[in-house]
Amino acid sequence: MKTNWSKWILFTIVGISYIWLKFGYHELWKDEWQAWMVARDMGLFDMLSFLNYEGHPSFWYLYLKPWTWLAESEELFLNIAHAIPYFVVLYLVIWHLRMPTVYKILILFSYFFFFEYGIVNRGYIWVILLSIYALLGLRRKSNVWLAVSLFLLCQTEVYGVMIGACILLYACIHEYNGQDFTSWLKHILKDRTWIITGFTLGVLLFIWTVAPRGHEDDFTRAYIQGGLSFDRFMSSFQGLFANTFGIGYISNTSLNGASVFGVLYSLLALFVSFFTLRESKTAMFVWAVGCVGFMIFGNFIFEGGVRQWGMLFLLYVLCLEWSGLSFDMKKVGSWLSVVVLFVAPLLHNGKAVYEEITSPFSNAKEAGQYIAETIPEQVPVVAINKFECAPVGAYAGRPLYELPDGKPFTYFRWLEKVYIPTQSELQLFAKFKKVGGLVIISPTELDTNRFPDARLGKRFDQRSIKRENYYLYTLTAQ
Repeated sequence: MKTNWSKWILFTIVGISYIWLKFGYHELWKDEWQAWMVARDMGLFDMLSFLNYEGHPSFWYLYLKPWTWLAESEELFLNIAHAIPYFVVLYLVIWHLRMPTVYKILILFSYFFFFEYGIVNRGYIWVILLSIYALLGLRRKSNVWLAVSLFLLCQTEVYGVMIGACILLYACIHEYNGQDFTSWLKHILKDRTWIITGFTLGVLLFIWTVAPRGHEDDFTRAYIQGGLSFDRFMSSFQGLFANTFGIGYISNTSLNGASVFGVLYSLLALFVSFFTLRESKTAMFVWAVGCVGFMIFGNFIFEGGVRQWGMLFLLYVLCLEWSGLSFDMKKVGSWLSVVVLFVAPLLHNGKAVYEEITSPFSNAKEAGQYIAETIPEQVPVVAINKFECAPVGAYAGRPLYELPDGKPFTYFRWLEKVYIPTQSELQLFAKFKKVGGLVIISPTELDTNRFPDARLGKRFDQRSIKRENYYLYTLTAQ
């Protein structure tokens, strides 16, 4: 068999770049540590019951669970656990997608595939892997393969459910050859039963896992309340298209809202995306349905941010593969349109890599290591805002304490209200622990009027990508 050296060269270049950045520079932030700590410190059934607060289904947590049993260096093992599916994705893209190599290069070095879903340790990498795996099952006409892929895809993220629905839609209509609807429906029910069943069961399990239950007030702050509004529609539209295909050109919509330029850029990106898919009506239709689905979700359930909007980039990659678009130098408009859509994610990836090298991802690592090296184990470290401080405890290798309960913690519950203790409560807690004083870790500087006797010992506020700062105080018991 002839060796395809160009594929191996591309695999090596991307792989070495990835390992160099991920294992040489990347520091974990709270979202990455959260899943690891939940998987490590909760029993299986408690963990599954807890996931409705996480808003994510079980696949990533179940995958991490055995890794937490093996880990001595937790940061290293979390990186390894995430790198394995990444390299599977890298292999599948290079060897099994049929699109031209130049498109593969643009995709693999895009911000979303390389950095957001590759360097950052989140479960979204499994959405990519299982989506491509489902695509291969469809190509090989393996209904069982595709059914299992769609079932698992629904256990990754809500966006996995949405992309799975698009893959199922494509599977049902791509062989439609103009027969009447009744004949086509009989064909679908006969030949696609396994696929539909696998996806349906996956959706039901997804709903059971993440459906809001418990404290209703918590969830009203998590999801969109009220009906459709013009501002939200514009923000969702701009976020999905301008912040995906024009990332870096357009300011972050989730922070700054929509702008005239951003909406116009979104319209241009949407038009160009359909232009590149025009050779396959099926791919265009699935892309249109997917865009509408993402818009509905963003307007009525959860607006999201760059990480979530990037899932639309994955859907476009799948549709581009289905379209069969070639890299014909004579068809300048076609291939140039694809390059136009991919150039912003490519450039933004370069910026993200540069920032990763020159700045810490978060100041949590420095703060945690300082605590591990200088604060004796018997001295309790109390967190002001456990949500922000949990990664410090992870890097310190010890649990932090929260008030008013006075219990140690390693993970947090999303949307839990932050309790700010008084100075007297902290001092009372120090007496309860039978120590002469305690250490306070806070993501912001403490109010000197509320904590007049707290002494600032160390600041961890150098520039970081996530802008996560920490301040370490000491407080004596009186």
